[in-house]
Amino acid sequence: MDENKIKFGLAQKLWIRLCVFFVKSFYKNVEINGVNQLTENTPIILCANHSNALADAVLLQYTTPRLIHPLARSGLFKNPFSGFILSIWQAVPVYRRQDAEDSTVDNHSMFNKAYEMLAKNEILMIFPEGQSHSDHQIKQIKTGISRIVLGYKDKYNQLPLVIPVGLNFSHIKKFRSNVYMNFGKAIEINPEYKLNEEQDVKALTDDIMHSMRELIIETEEDDELSFAKQLDRFFSLRNKTIRKRSMRQKFKSHKFILTVKHSLNDIVPEKVKSIQLHLRQFNRLCRKLGINDYNLNINYNSKIIRHFIIKSLFVILISLPLGLFGLINSVTPYVLTKAAELLFARKKDQADTVKILAATLFFSIFWGIQTQLVYQYFGGSIALVYFILLIPAALTALVIFHEQAQIIDNLKVFYIVLKHRNLRRFLIRKRKKLEKELAELINIAKKNHKI
Repeated sequence: MDENKIKFGLAQKLWIRLCVFFVKSFYKNVEINGVNQLTENTPIILCANHSNALADAVLLQYTTPRLIHPLARSGLFKNPFSGFILSIWQAVPVYRRQDAEDSTVDNHSMFNKAYEMLAKNEILMIFPEGQSHSDHQIKQIKTGISRIVLGYKDKYNQLPLVIPVGLNFSHIKKFRSNVYMNFGKAIEINPEYKLNEEQDVKALTDDIMHSMRELIIETEEDDELSFAKQLDRFFSLRNKTIRKRSMRQKFKSHKFILTVKHSLNDIVPEKVKSIQLHLRQFNRLCRKLGINDYNLNINYNSKIIRHFIIKSLFVILISLPLGLFGLINSVTPYVLTKAAELLFARKKDQADTVKILAATLFFSIFWGIQTQLVYQYFGGSIALVYFILLIPAALTALVIFHEQAQIIDNLKVFYIVLKHRNLRRFLIRKRKKLEKELAELINIAKKNHKI
């Protein structure tokens, strides 16, 4: 092993595998863009937005088999549980002014520790906003990251790679949501920047903040992001189907829609408000009638119905036994995890962290006890099979829960569409009217060179 490398023991290897397990268990789809920049022989600083507390750090660790060292506020080291995890992670404590009793802090040791790790070509993980939050915007970032970069340059005559990362969640707080991790290009740092020049520190901080903002979808209100998603879905349905697209493609589409919308707000604000209102009314009507806009494109012929019946029978006959096994063995720790989320996740950005910690505790305890009971009553071989089946059975139960909801929804839609054919035609006419309004907006954007 390279002598320059920080000691990488069994505890660290186990922790990295646990991070992979947590992410695959708690998120449905995870897509990563640009992670190939994490090369072995270069000092690297990852700077990411902070919208999901500890879950953000776990997600970043998931992206690489190398150990990533977070900078974490000193108060977390005092907690026995988080302190234990941070010690395994070989985290660097940061002393914040607001946490100090006399409002004075000395982070000299923090900077030296960071320099030492970078000198050994390690990866540091920094959330430069300084706090976790659930807003869809980057908060003003602190200058600490710039001081680490320029201080390291002064000490070792070398610049580390500073890689911005955007963490984009489809639904913060929702179990089994999707995550798009967007690694940007390494930030170009002016080699003339100096640590003792405040304007240089500020300029680098502004560059880092700008790079981070490019990698997430920023909105002032939740309604704006909802509008972008609705509009993107609306356009994707015009060709009678929802094309299978990557999260990267959806991210670009949502970002583009919001950019055009903000530009058009200055040119034709009334038209933008009108289309937002009509789109919201159309979606509300579809929800009230129990019809998904996707269903308006489906021709409910014998082939479609046959496919639906076969899929439903597969879920019921093949997956149901394993799913029931998973449900029986997981319902109690699952309910306790949900209760812990309601009790301890005081803010939306804390939900995933609480779920990860609570589920780890409750599922470990209950599955351990259950396996022990099976071992006592039925022997080692059956206990081993029982234990191996626990995780796939629990995941199968989740799939069945999702599929049964879709089956029920489809049955409702079959009934409504087949019984009320005029209703479907009415909704299609409403949607065509919306398409005309959108086409007008697009033409205005083109004329004003916004597209």
